[in-house]
Amino acid sequence: MTRTLPKPNIRSKKELWEGIKNYKFNNLVPKSALAELITRLGGKRAPVWAFAHKIMIKHRLPRAFTFRAIEEYKKFVYLGVISDFIVTPSKYIDLVWHEHLLFSKAYREFCDHVLLYQFDHQPELVGTEEQTELYSEQYLKTLELYKEEFGLEPPEDIWGTPKFDKTLIVESKSQSKKKGYDSGGVTGVYSFDDPLYTNYDNSTLSSEFSGFDGGDFGGAGAGGSWGDSSDGGGSCSSCSGGCGGGGD
Repeated sequence: MTRTLPKPNIRSKKELWEGIKNYKFNNLVPKSALAELITRLGGKRAPVWAFAHKIMIKHRLPRAFTFRAIEEYKKFVYLGVISDFIVTPSKYIDLVWHEHLLFSKAYREFCDHVLLYQFDHQPELVGTEEQTELYSEQYLKTLELYKEEFGLEPPEDIWGTPKFDKTLIVESKSQSKKKGYDSGGVTGVYSFDDPLYTNYDNSTLSSEFSGFDGGDFGGAGAGGSWGDSSDGGGSCSSCSGGCGGGGD
């Protein structure tokens, strides 16, 4: 994989995160239709409401859960840019990632202008036991990096379901210890920075990294007209095994 990396003296982790956090998926909508969409849904966040609605309906997910999954996807992308290994998403974050990738031009623009980095999707072609073990190890490393960078535990309902047999996580964790695996420390291009959470007041960490007031936008576009699934699951049409992005 070829990396397109920002120079360390251009942006800090905070600047990278602010850019990702403030991305509202506007480029998913053709410019000719953007004004109409904003008028119809009643706000500048209309594109992300529409994106969330698409995911909600297609995968039969609850409204608030979908909004939170989108925000956790943004954190996953951030981790993929700063990491020096290939990060691996949970089932629901991968679902959001797949839906974003479907807008191929908009996703390229997101990488070019927001990330300054080509954050490629790298699914397995043929699932093997060895490859699944590798993805489970990467998944564990991703969870550890999440805690290091955000100073918070990954939310269980979104991050707790991997894209492979969950028992393999326990097996992988045990094997990693035997191999001397160390999940701590980031040695990538942003390694000169302290963890992201140190840029924010401890009392506001939860609100800073939780997204839109706990995941629900409120106001226009989040009302009953969008529907609301009562089940917490939903089908996942993403790749059956593991996948990852970022890293060397």
